[in-house]
Amino acid sequence: MFGLNKNNFSLLSIFKKINLFCYIFFILYSCDSPVSILNPSETSNNLKIHQYNDNNFKEVFNDIKNARSDKNSLLLGKIYFEVGYYYLNKNISDSAFYYFNHSKEEFLIQKDSSHIGVNLINMAILQANEGDYFGSEETAVEALKYLKSPEYNSFISSVYNCLAISKTEQKDYAQAIDYYTKSLNYTVNKLDILSIKNNQAVIYLKNKEYNSAIKQLTKLLETEPELYNHPIILAKIEDNLAYAKWLNNPKYNAEPELIKTLKIREKENDLQGQIANHSHLSRYFAKTNPLKAVYHAKLMYKIAKKVGTPDDQLEALQKLTLLENPSEAKKHFVSYFHLNDSIQTKRSKAKNQFALIRYEVEKNKEENLQLKALNAQKNYQILKQRVLVFSITGVTIIILIILITWYKRRKEKFKQEKLEEVHKTEIKYSKKVHDEVANGIYYLMIQLENNSDLNSSKIINNLEELYNRSRNISHESEFKTDLKNDFANLLKDMLQPYGKKDTKIILLGNSKLIWEDISIKIKEELYYVIIELMTNMKKHSWSSLVTLKFKEKNKVLIIDYFDNGVGISSSKNWKPGKGLKNIENRINTINGKILYNIEYKKGFSVKIIINLQK
Repeated sequence: MFGLNKNNFSLLSIFKKINLFCYIFFILYSCDSPVSILNPSETSNNLKIHQYNDNNFKEVFNDIKNARSDKNSLLLGKIYFEVGYYYLNKNISDSAFYYFNHSKEEFLIQKDSSHIGVNLINMAILQANEGDYFGSEETAVEALKYLKSPEYNSFISSVYNCLAISKTEQKDYAQAIDYYTKSLNYTVNKLDILSIKNNQAVIYLKNKEYNSAIKQLTKLLETEPELYNHPIILAKIEDNLAYAKWLNNPKYNAEPELIKTLKIREKENDLQGQIANHSHLSRYFAKTNPLKAVYHAKLMYKIAKKVGTPDDQLEALQKLTLLENPSEAKKHFVSYFHLNDSIQTKRSKAKNQFALIRYEVEKNKEENLQLKALNAQKNYQILKQRVLVFSITGVTIIILIILITWYKRRKEKFKQEKLEEVHKTEIKYSKKVHDEVANGIYYLMIQLENNSDLNSSKIINNLEELYNRSRNISHESEFKTDLKNDFANLLKDMLQPYGKKDTKIILLGNSKLIWEDISIKIKEELYYVIIELMTNMKKHSWSSLVTLKFKEKNKVLIIDYFDNGVGISSSKNWKPGKGLKNIENRINTINGKILYNIEYKKGFSVKIIINLQK
């Protein structure tokens, strides 16, 4: 774990601000609402920069230029953070994500765990708010790596809340409950604890565990007198309790309690709470009093538009479509359709932007490492030449003579071995041509002679198969060599044709180092697995973006594949086709397993895990 840099921002002030943001988040939003962003920014005595706004934002680029010129990564990291926060306030998610990511990279240089973690948390929250729940989870888990000390508890609590919200949106309610429980372990603020427990009860409602929700909410009202000093959160708990009782028993008269909590929220100007209240009242009156149900659904839609929460607007429009007369229902359905299409397009674009931003940063880091390695190699060569110049002595001459003699003999021996190897290879491939190609041609000739009805398509298929055999024979030797010595470039060259025209392929982690200790057998199988995935993508997915990420940790190789194509049409009855079955068989032969993310709403996602120790 990286240590804290003494020249960094005041952690005490960071924690105070995080507690404030967490408090606002818990009070204003339910468990399935957008997540609040952390802002621990604090100007220390030796780091004075702008809090950027519309009036002074033009100075940003000059500040960045000066910090780069001074090679001050600490100052640069803070500037990037402030710029990210500026774009966040402007609701420009991709630019905010871009600068938080750059801020994280600068703090990595400083080994400043707190600010690495905070930037990752903000990135995860941005991803969750844009519907990129899978990416949000990955970023949030990465943040936890940097936040293990007790003084980071406020950060850690926010991470687990972000994870709980992502799991809720993916309808993984059991995991969401677990993450809220973990968040409680790092939370000391009483109101935060009450809000988390309320959120857990909401998850129980979503999962139709009504008795569990009633029990938890009743216990809060009976054992937490502090609630009665905070009308907003009290109204939230009482509203959820009345709604849970009605869901558990449709004969229960929940109207007085629901109206009471609505009036409290109107008095406190709790707009988000009013949306939840009107949603509950609309559903409550749906069968007994349709006019009231429509009334509350319309108010829900009006407030949701004012607040700017598109998911709440969709829910309200869905209610109105079901409750209104056919002519009005049609209008609401059209509005629902256009809004939903706009949201999905925006979120899909955001996911792609987030992936590209991280890819570009990783690519630049890799290029910088390669440049450093090249400079080191040049310096080594210069030093080596100087040593050679000052080391020309009699002993050196003798050693050189011995080495040259030994080298010539070794070269001759190696040349002879190569000739023998070439001869053996010629015999091997000559036999292959005879057995696999010549015999195949002869068999095709016999078929043509004895079967006049043989159709042209079958002849073409047989000829194509013979062609593929001959081509495979010609490429086999070169392919085996690349498997052993340059698998990274082999993969890159193989993927290049798939990335032409309208498809962009992003390849992450494909370095020579990661393949160094992996057996030829595994590399060969993976080569064909990736070809199968790319073929499947071209045939069925019609993707514009494909990402392939390779990662090795603790002797486990993990490959993440994602494309933004049509995805899986129905997760309930879906079964892998022939191509994916072939992939499963290959993965099984190398002690691996393949996981399909069938709940992924957009695109196609696969994770391959291979244990390299077996």
